[in-house]
Amino acid sequence: MSKRVFFGIAVLLAISLLLPAASFAQDGDDYTFTIVGGVEEPQTYADQEVEGIQFTTMTYRSLYPSGLEFRATITPPEGVTISQVTLFYTFATGKAGRVRAEQGENPDEWIAVPYAARGLPPWHEIDAYWGVRGPDDLSVNSEPVHAVYYDASREWYRAESEDIVVYWYGMPVELGQYVLEAMAANRARYIAGFGDTLPYRPMAVIFPPGGDWNEYKGDETVDDTDFGSTGTIISEAGSTIQRVRTLEPAAVRAECIWLPENPTVAWQMRQAASVTTHEVLHLYQEEWGVRGPFWWFEGQAKFFETQPMHPFHDRMRTLYELRGDLPTLQNSGPSGGPYTAAEDGCTHLGYDMGASFMTWLVEERDSMATFRTVVDEMSSGATLEQALETATGATLLELENEWRAFLGVPPVPAEVLDPALTLTEPVEPFVAVGEQFTLPTTPFQQPIYERPADNAVASAACFANNSVTILQAGSDGTTNWYEVDCMGMVGWMSQDQLGQQ
Repeated sequence: MSKRVFFGIAVLLAISLLLPAASFAQDGDDYTFTIVGGVEEPQTYADQEVEGIQFTTMTYRSLYPSGLEFRATITPPEGVTISQVTLFYTFATGKAGRVRAEQGENPDEWIAVPYAARGLPPWHEIDAYWGVRGPDDLSVNSEPVHAVYYDASREWYRAESEDIVVYWYGMPVELGQYVLEAMAANRARYIAGFGDTLPYRPMAVIFPPGGDWNEYKGDETVDDTDFGSTGTIISEAGSTIQRVRTLEPAAVRAECIWLPENPTVAWQMRQAASVTTHEVLHLYQEEWGVRGPFWWFEGQAKFFETQPMHPFHDRMRTLYELRGDLPTLQNSGPSGGPYTAAEDGCTHLGYDMGASFMTWLVEERDSMATFRTVVDEMSSGATLEQALETATGATLLELENEWRAFLGVPPVPAEVLDPALTLTEPVEPFVAVGEQFTLPTTPFQQPIYERPADNAVASAACFANNSVTILQAGSDGTTNWYEVDCMGMVGWMSQDQLGQQ
C-alpha cells in the first residue's frame, strides 16, 4: 500500500492552493493527475468562409448540466437564402448527433445547444460543425471545431492512460490510480475475449456517493442512494458514468451476508475501479453487437470485474442451501437485478449466476478461447444457445447441468423443461388439445407466458381475434392452462385469457 498514500482533505486543499499549475505527481510513482473545471472556459473560433458563406463570431460555452451552447453569425452571399441551420457533432467513438439551430437576437446569428434537456455528464469532448441548407440545393458545412463539456461549478481530478481517461471529484486523488491500474490489469483479458481493444479510448466520469450524479439526468435534488445504483454507460459517447458506493450498504442490500466488514475508503476506490471495468465491458458489447439474455449480458460484465461484490460460486451454493433450489438459466433465465434482494439479502442474482457460469465455462473449456468463440459467433448473429453449441459442442442445458454438478446442485428440474408436468388433467369445461380457437375482441392483446402461472414472464403477446392452436392443456388446481401456438409464438395462456369461464 506504499504507493497509495491517503491525503487528508485539508492537506489536499493546501497543496492545490500552493501550486500554481493543477498538476501533481506522487513521489516515487509515475501516476499523475490534473485539476480541471471550476472556472468558465468559453471558446472563440477563427472565422471561416465556405463556398461564399461567412461563418464569423463562432463561440462555444458549457452550460453544464444544461447543454453545450454554440453560436455563430452565418452570412450568405447576396441573393442566397438560408432556410435551416443544423449543428452536427461527433464523439470520440465516431458516433454522431445533431441539433437544429435557432435564430438569435442579432442579425444572421444562430444558436444550437446539444443536450439542452440534459442527459450528458461533463467532460465529454465533441467535434462540431454547422450545416447550412436552403433553396436550390444549398448545402454547405463549416469546418469542425473542438469543444469540451466542462463543469464550471466545481473542480474535478483528471487522469489518463492508454486504456482510459477518468474524471472524478469528492474522493481522494488516488481513485484515479485505482481505475488506471484496474483497466491496465484487464487489458489482456479484454483482448483475449474480444480479439482487440475498443477502437477508441473510453472515458469514465465518477461522481461521489449521494445524489450529485442525478444532475446530468435532470434533477440534482433527487437522492437515489438507497437504490444502490453505481454505474451505466453512454454508448454513443464511449463513456461510463458512475457513482462511488457508500461505505454503509444501500438499504436494498443492507442484509446481504457477503458485505465486507468495516469497509474502508480504499475498498470504496477498488470497488469504483471494478465498476469501471464492468461498465467498459458493456461498451465492448455495444461495439461488437453482443447482447443475449439478461443473465449473460450482465454476467459477462460481472465476469470482467476486478473486485466482485460477492464470491460467485460460493453464493450459488449458499443460495441453494437457503432456498432448496437454484434458478435455472433456461428460457428467460434467472430474475434478480440491482434492486431485488435474494434470500441471502444480496442483489444482482442474475448478474452473479451469469458470472459463475461464465467463470466455470472459461476454466473448464480451454480458458478464454471458448469465451472468444461465443463472442465471435454472437457478433455474427448467432443466438447464445447456438454460439455455445458451436464453441463447446454441448447445448446450454447440458452445460448448465455440468455447471450445476460442479456447484454441487441438482440438475435443472424436469418441470422447468416441461412446465406441463406441474399440471393435472384440465377441469371441465375446457378447450381440447388440437382445437383452434379465436381470441376475444378485447383486450387488444394477451400475454403469452413462459410457464403456466400468472407470475411467470410473458415471452410474447397474441392480438385480439387471432386464431390459436391448443397444444397442451392442464389444471394447476385453480385454473386451466393451455400451451398455445399463436402465429408461431408458443407459450401458455389461462382459460380466462381465452374468454372461457
